[in-house]
Amino acid sequence: MIDTDIESWALTRAHHIVLNEGLSLAKAAQDLDRKRSRSLVYELRRVITAAILEAHAASLQSATPPPPHQEA
Repeated sequence: MIDTDIESWALTRAHHIVLNEGLSLAKAAQDLDRKRSRSLVYELRRVITAAILEAHAASLQSATPPPPHQEA
């Protein structure tokens, strides 16, 4: 990912997380379903952690200099 794409990626990813896991968690909380709420909290943590690790891996790839050019 290049810098200009990181913001777009982060917004898209956050939107996806909120729409899927966030709304499900809100609905379970509204229904006072503690077991489902607890399960969805763990799922939300997992998804956020995966997104952070993905962003970190991408930043490491973009920070790695290309290999030196070797002449034949």
